[in-house]
Amino acid sequence: MTFNQTFERFEPCPDTIEEVIGQSLREPSRPRVHGLQSDNDITRVSYRYDMSNAPAGWTFTDSEAMDWLVLGEGVAMKSLGAADGRMIATFKFDAGYVGGIHHHEEPEFSYILEGSMVSQGVQMEVGHAYAVEAGTTHDDFRTENGCTLVSVFKIPG
Repeated sequence: MTFNQTFERFEPCPDTIEEVIGQSLREPSRPRVHGLQSDNDITRVSYRYDMSNAPAGWTFTDSEAMDWLVLGEGVAMKSLGAADGRMIATFKFDAGYVGGIHHHEEPEFSYILEGSMVSQGVQMEVGHAYAVEAGTTHDDFRTENGCTLVSVFKIPG
């Protein structure tokens, strides 16, 4: 399976990040961006750091060489890699962002890299992390000043 996260904007805007990620993975005929014509070109956009010497089954990425992928108003993502139905990604939330209510069918793990946020009523700062059990609802996710986090979760869809 080739994992590519390349899309500019969906109309109407999905309610949750999970819908955007899931939609991008389910739509092989997604719009091309920046004049790219092939999946190989798209892969270079998603994973710009060429690690052609990597062993089979391994994905290496350089997040500094990647562009932020805008998922919706106030939120962008860098897809760092995927394996066995799981994904690791960095998310950047603008000041004032409020996330939509969503259900976690699988566990999710997040770690705050920059800024601060409130999740489920808990104030979180740089260095704080949360683990979410399967079967839970996430109904409080917001940031006043902006936040960047890294998250590991099941690929939606």
